[in-house]
Amino acid sequence: MELIDRGHRQISRHLDLTRIQVLATVAAREPVRPSAIAAELGLTASATSRHLTALERAEQIVVEPDPDDSRTFLVRQTGPGRAELDSTIEAGAAVFAEVIADWPEADLTAALTLVTRLNQAWAQRGDTAAAPPGTGPRWRRARRVPGSEEEER
Repeated sequence: MELIDRGHRQISRHLDLTRIQVLATVAAREPVRPSAIAAELGLTASATSRHLTALERAEQIVVEPDPDDSRTFLVRQTGPGRAELDSTIEAGAAVFAEVIADWPEADLTAALTLVTRLNQAWAQRGDTAAAPPGTGPRWRRARRVPGSEEEER
């Protein structure tokens, strides 16, 4: 876990990982509503809006009216958005390749097998296991109500 934490800190100094996730979600699901992006990534409407505004200013996405719902809009990726996402993926792949360059073939095969298994188990688990009360992101934590069961713990 230390390696993952260290890598995350180094990467996040150079780019906004959440913004990249938003851009990747738009690429995978376009055209997509902001509410669908927020739901998929576990973001608030406000955070989603901030990221979409920054991506639109950078000309990495375009917004268009939603023909089915005039209260919202649809988001699509642009050429510069695709280039940004491709560049980020390529940079990450290059770093990863450098890290595992001296691994024997058997270790690479074992790692691939285990990561594939982990991804499959994670996908099967889905979001069915709720986090214990008081854990997780601050905005998801249940608010304590005086006199409630949680307050008495």
